Amino acid sequence: MRYLLLLFLAPGLYAHPHFFISSNLKIEKNRVLSQWRFDKLNSKLLLFEFDTDKNKILDKKEQERFLQTHFYPLKTNNYNLFLQSDEEELSIQPKNTKVSYQNKEIILEFESSLDFKIQAVFCTIDATLYMAYTLEKFESIYEADIQKSQYDFCIGVTK
Repeated sequence: MRYLLLLFLAPGLYAHPHFFISSNLKIEKNRVLSQWRFDKLNSKLLLFEFDTDKNKILDKKEQERFLQTHFYPLKTNNYNLFLQSDEEELSIQPKNTKVSYQNKEIILEFESSLDFKIQAVFCTIDATLYMAYTLEKFESIYEADIQKSQYDFCIGVTK
């Protein structure tokens, strides 16, 4: 019986984040500006993989390869973001997306539209636990309530 229990618990041992992302978030009148900073270890590995000319600068072609591999596939899970506006769940449509390498970190920046009348909820969520998000910096022109856990965060915004 113990071995049977161990068999069912073993897969849970592998359910931990592989990427640790520090997030900066700025909520303006009609948009959300997001910045994801990958941890230094993974940034080093990602730079090795995507910086093909090894100049520590991600040119347009290298950025596009990175986005095709690590960002655009997240569309199936709404880019690991949950955005609810006045009781309606919204799809994230990232715009002005760019990738850079600064201070030994891969940085991904993008913006998304935000149109709400009274309240909005913005959360990071990765059901696979492959990516862990921490909120490092937050700015908003609206009143906000923040809840954080070890792997994600939620922000409630009220006009």
